[in-house]
Amino acid sequence: MLSNKKITIGFFILIAALSIFINGCGDSSEREYPASVTLFGGSGRAYIESPCKIIEKDGLVWADIVWSSKYYDYMVVDGERYEVIKGEGNSEFIIPVELGKEISFQADTTAMGTPHLIDYTAVFTKIDKDSIGSEEKNTERASKTITYSKSVSLDKVDIEGLKYISTDQNEYATCFRIYRYSDDCVLIAVRDGRKYLLLPKDCKESFSVPEKVSVLKVPITNIYLGASAVMSQFDSIGAIDSIKFVATKKDDWYIDSVLHAMDNDLIKYGGKYSAPDYETLVASKVDAAIENTMILHSPKVTEKLEKLGIPVFIDWSSYEDSVLGRLEWIKVYGILTGREDSADKAFAEQITQIKDLDIQDIESKSVVVFSLNSNHQIVTKKKNDYLVKMIECAGGKYLLPKETKEDSRSQMTISIEAFYSYAKDADIIIYNGVIEDAPDTLEELKNMDITFKNLKAVKNGNVWCVDKALYQYTSKTGTITSNIYDVLKNGKEKTQFLYKLSN
Repeated sequence: MLSNKKITIGFFILIAALSIFINGCGDSSEREYPASVTLFGGSGRAYIESPCKIIEKDGLVWADIVWSSKYYDYMVVDGERYEVIKGEGNSEFIIPVELGKEISFQADTTAMGTPHLIDYTAVFTKIDKDSIGSEEKNTERASKTITYSKSVSLDKVDIEGLKYISTDQNEYATCFRIYRYSDDCVLIAVRDGRKYLLLPKDCKESFSVPEKVSVLKVPITNIYLGASAVMSQFDSIGAIDSIKFVATKKDDWYIDSVLHAMDNDLIKYGGKYSAPDYETLVASKVDAAIENTMILHSPKVTEKLEKLGIPVFIDWSSYEDSVLGRLEWIKVYGILTGREDSADKAFAEQITQIKDLDIQDIESKSVVVFSLNSNHQIVTKKKNDYLVKMIECAGGKYLLPKETKEDSRSQMTISIEAFYSYAKDADIIIYNGVIEDAPDTLEELKNMDITFKNLKAVKNGNVWCVDKALYQYTSKTGTITSNIYDVLKNGKEKTQFLYKLSN
């Protein structure tokens, strides 16, 4: 049972006063310094401001953190409950941390009407004084960074007892390769060096499997899916019935077939990716866990799943440079589920939608993407974001601040003044409803900030919003790109993933 341990500013004032009384003035045992914050988990819409303040006293380390939302009312760290210490503005907490190591915690938010206790993982890293001046001061949620070797081989391996036959030629993807062997065996190599040997379920293993090659029996029909972003890949090839457990709760899904399956107990919640319900997964005879690269931050989970006889396949599609490369991972899931023909067809349909676009007449149309966060700051997309790449595939000219720092993050937070300086003459504005709730009308957008009224696109009524479901439909790259094209070329007011704001 959680204790109701309430940490307040008053607590720290009292501690400081007692320290002065006991130890005398000038006590140097308390230190304060900045630390960068890298946050994982949740929907990706909330973040902790970085850098934050670290308070080190009496051998304990505390972080004074401020969320990007005012709706967090308490946090749970190591079984202890910590209450919000700021009644106005965004939610602020003081929590215990360990620098340089991952810590897991929960934060309760009321932003969705009813309270939701959401799981997060974070790393707090001390910032040296010499580097404080160069530390990025915006409050953008830090993206995950996975260390890997670019020289990792995607080559095939020799398997004694199996004959190599051919290599599938990828059209766009660079993060996986598929090799064909005798007896309908397939080897999939991925960019982190992992290799997976897929064997038909009736295959007699009369050969020697090389060390560090994982074996999966296919088709897999009883999957625990921790990589929620690839669910649409399964949906598009008719393989939803292969998914039996997910790491995302029902309230956070937007895919109709998934919601239907969960309503009918055909798909169940199997625990979050970093803390799956091992007992249930084993009892239900799950034959594979499909995870995204976040699982690399929880290596013990992978180790335990595999020790329990559940192979772990890690999806690297989010690391593809092109949107079409990410889409091509549908071929991988076609092989895993025995639906290769369906995967090839779904892939071809999406590619055709993009290839059929005639962008010659709209290449000069400029587009900006943004949302307004609770700090009254602009959150916008960088050039490496997939939505931006789809805008460019549709013929749009994407605008963003001229001086942007090159890193792996796909979005950044800037001031309204900085946003206005480059967005004022944009032809089209797309409000990112995936990140922040979108305004219901054009008038409501104007009222969010006085400068919005002076934007050319707002004056002309050329403002669209992207649907919240967008980020879950990675299999619809061609459809989304085509929707953007319809907006740019014809000003179409309603598409599957975009809708126009009206007065």
